[in-house]
Amino acid sequence: MKEKLTIGEMAKLRNLTTETLRHYDRIDLFKPQYIDPHSGYRYYSIYQYEILGTIKELRQLGLSTDEIKGYFDERSFNNSLELLTFKHLELVSKLKELTDLEENIREKISYLKQVEKDDEDKEVIFRKIKSRKLITLNENINNNLQLCYGVIKLENMLNEKAPILASNRLGIIIKEEDLRLHKFEEPSVIFIVAKNKQRIPKKHQRTVPGGLFACIRYNGELLWNRSESLAKILNHLDKHGYRIKGDALQIMYVDITITDKPNEIKFEIQVPIEKV
Repeated sequence: MKEKLTIGEMAKLRNLTTETLRHYDRIDLFKPQYIDPHSGYRYYSIYQYEILGTIKELRQLGLSTDEIKGYFDERSFNNSLELLTFKHLELVSKLKELTDLEENIREKISYLKQVEKDDEDKEVIFRKIKSRKLITLNENINNNLQLCYGVIKLENMLNEKAPILASNRLGIIIKEEDLRLHKFEEPSVIFIVAKNKQRIPKKHQRTVPGGLFACIRYNGELLWNRSESLAKILNHLDKHGYRIKGDALQIMYVDITITDKPNEIKFEIQVPIEKV
């Protein structure tokens, strides 16, 4: 054992690179303690082990080199406790963010696996769907330019990570009156389905009651090409003794966030119904 260590020896002892130590030397964070007057060689002291170890751990906590310098300038019990408390709160926040993101991705994978199994395209099916809260701007969308800006506004209202990618939450509202008058291609209001924990300003909030829905999936575009599918639903309702009981939803089922192939882009129309 020896007191004086070369840069290579100190780096190896602390599992760091020599370049890291040279960088710390250049920025005056951690400098060699001895300089040989004859050779000019620089040596660290083994007694500097604690400082370098603390630097290493503070870096693991996410502190910048400037923050570490400040820590050493005023190192005290109270300052250390304050630092660790702050970093703990920061870590808890990051863990929550990661937990939410993991849950989000897990839901997306589950959704895409279900889509992969589905074979209900272009056929009307009846399905019970739970009540949902929608976030909407309450503004009619007339063209794709307005659609782009509208979607951005809605996404900016969300406090989630990756809310729209690989999900069936974006869509438009088709008014009951337009359905009854067979005005299938009228301008519509866009929405995003909110998650339960999402806080929504009342002016942008809308609730879709749960119940029985007549649903159909088809390939096309969000703002157009739904006439054939809606006509098919209405004919099916007449034939089986059902009627519309509210506004319908047209939801992106498989969208451009997950595929560029037009034949894979898919929508689902959901019309609330009741027995005549």
